[in-house]
Parts: sequence; C-alpha cells; structure tokens
Amino acid sequence: MKVEDLLFSFPFPIAITDGEGRITYTNQKFELLFNKSFKYLKGKKIAEFFQKRKEVEEKIKKAHTDLLEIFGFRDGEYYLTFSPLYVSSKVEGVMVIIQAVEENPFNQDILFFLKGLSHEIRNPLSGIKGAAKLFSQIKEYDEELITVLLEETERIERLLDNVIKSFDFSILNFCKVNIHRIIQNVVKLFEPVLSEKEISVVYDFDPSLPEILLDGDKITQAIMNIFKNAIEAVSDSEKKLIKIETGYAIQPSGFIFIRIKDTGIGMDENELKSFLLPFFSTKESGTGLGAFITSEIIKRHGGDLKVKSQKGIGTEITILLPMKRSDGEDSHC
Repeated sequence: MKVEDLLFSFPFPIAITDGEGRITYTNQKFELLFNKSFKYLKGKKIAEFFQKRKEVEEKIKKAHTDLLEIFGFRDGEYYLTFSPLYVSSKVEGVMVIIQAVEENPFNQDILFFLKGLSHEIRNPLSGIKGAAKLFSQIKEYDEELITVLLEETERIERLLDNVIKSFDFSILNFCKVNIHRIIQNVVKLFEPVLSEKEISVVYDFDPSLPEILLDGDKITQAIMNIFKNAIEAVSDSEKKLIKIETGYAIQPSGFIFIRIKDTGIGMDENELKSFLLPFFSTKESGTGLGAFITSEIIKRHGGDLKVKSQKGIGTEITILLPMKRSDGEDSHC
C-alpha cells in the first residue's frame, strides 16, 4: 500500500515531516483544514501553522531523535500527536496527526437537545405545509409533488423512530445519491414561499457530477437549513436572488462543492465569527442550531463548510464533500 493511500484513509488531517519539521507529504484533510494545496505546503515548516510554534518544533525533533510517540499536545482548538515514521525499520520522518477538540453541547442541558429536535422536525413540516398549499392551489394531480410530500413525511418518521441516532452525527446511513435531485427537492418544498416573496432561484449545475455516497436524509437537512436561511435573508432585500452552484472542487481535489449564494442582508464580522456556533442566532425566534447542525453533518461526511458574508451585500456558503469514502466501505442501503 502506498503512503498516499494510507494517509487518505485516515478521517483526520495528517502531515509527514522530516526531522526538522519540514512538510514532505499531507493528506487531503490537512489541505482542507488550512485551505492550502500540497504544492504550497511542501517544504514549509509545519510549526508555522500553529500557535505554539516553538513547542511544535521541539516535539517533532523529540519524536524523531528519541523515537518517542507524543500524544495529547494541545494547540488552540487542536490536539496534536507526533509519531516517528518508520520505513524498512529506519526512521524517515515524523507523522503529525491533528484532531479537533470537540465538545458536545447537547450534553450540557436536556433543553438544548429538545430545541434541536424541535428544529429538525419543524423544517420538513414547513416543507410539507408549503407543498400542501401549492397542491391546493394548482387543483390537479401532481405526481412529483406527492412524492416530495411522502418523502418528507417518511423523513419525520425516521427521525422520530430513533431520536438518539438523529443527533449522533457519527451514525450515517450511506447510499449513492444524486446531489442535484436533493437540491431540487429542497427548492420545490419552498416554492410557495419563493413565489409569494418573489424570490428568484438560479441553478448552475455541473451535469457531469457522479452519484456519491452520502446520508441522503442528513444532507437534505443541511441543504434545507442553508436554503431556508437564504430565503429569510433576501426576503426584505431589493434584489431577491439565490444562486445554487455545483461542481468539482479545485482545492482540495477529490471533492465536489455545493455553493449557495444570496443577495440578502449579510453578516458583519462579529456575526460571521459566531455563525457556526450552537445557539447563536440573529433572529428573535431562532434556535441558533441550524448552522451548527449543518456544520456537524458536513464534517461527519468528511467535508467542510466555508462561509463568506458582507453586510448589505449577501452571504455565500460552500459545502465541500468527498467523492470517495475514506473507509472504503460501500453503500449501507
């Protein structure tokens, strides 16, 4: 097995350095974490990317010289592990493993959990209500609309069947899905609101994107949360436009992207910093869980969420998802 294949299989960022801490190889998770290509990273001192630069350099030298594995070194939001890299019984460098310091806010208070459950049930219910309203207006049989209604009802049933699994984002049911179909189904659920508020939705899809292994229910939740926020953001804007793009990510390679851009009210710097934190909301009636849940879902898929926003201009949210699963497992369907 090649080193590249081995590193790709790990679910967290890893870099290999020489004895002086210069990067010789990284996996895609590492590139994604620092938003840098391997071409840029190669030869750089890995310590440059951390707060405790001097300590990181010392740990690398110690691991390389004394052949020690060093665990649990904390640098800001991350725990670092340093381990000698052996090739044919000879030390050729140091493997640096990065793991996020994670805290589960649902353990703090049962009320948080109940808010989260309420939030996740409310989204499909609002979709069903909107679709039913549209159905009553058109006064004719619409098979596609009926299918969407049934799918959303079944999604609530699955959510209530196993509440614990719904909030354990590490439990995912992977199936091959068409991401464009998921996006279009979400938009269709909001058609009555879009029509009422005169909001335009523009698609820019890459038709060559393959079906990829995802948890369809969880990704639907994530996209619905983002799209609903975009609708609320543009509702009072002079220009009411939401653009949804898909394509192959250039950096990191091996990923697809889903980008949702709106011409809404946008966020200032402080709001943007807090956007993905649990229980942060700029809306009086908001639970502050939508963006956090979306971020957790994407991270558990091995992806990432990028947010750009400017007050008075709009917000751009990009979802990055890997085209291949790092564990090599096939569909669970």
